[in-house]
Amino acid sequence: MTDKERLEEIKSRVWKDKGTYAMGDYSQREGYIYTLSDYDYEWLIEQAERVQEVEEELKELRAMYSVVNGERIRYKQALEFYADEENWTEPSRQQVMMDGEPDTVDGPPWAIEDSGEKARQVLEGDKP
Repeated sequence: MTDKERLEEIKSRVWKDKGTYAMGDYSQREGYIYTLSDYDYEWLIEQAERVQEVEEELKELRAMYSVVNGERIRYKQALEFYADEENWTEPSRQQVMMDGEPDTVDGPPWAIEDSGEKARQVLEGDKP
């Protein structure tokens, strides 16, 4: 029997009576009083405990996902840099001072100038 079927079976077997019960602050509340077997009660408690465990596992998995997703984004950015043809063919333009005046000079393409530094930083866990 599946858990869902078991829960439906318990719902059909439980006795539900109107009643008044005491609250922790000495007040009373009207509602329902449920009567069920100790076997069903223990199973429901086990299910509630399982839910708590699964919620903790989910919390841990979400934290792990966040880390892995961050790595995935950094890997993608590095791959996009190396996959971009312009980074291999277009010269890098750099500002330098020539005779006291700012000037732009052409350097080697960015991917060549980088010499794999972006990839090494990503693999080491640093942001490129």
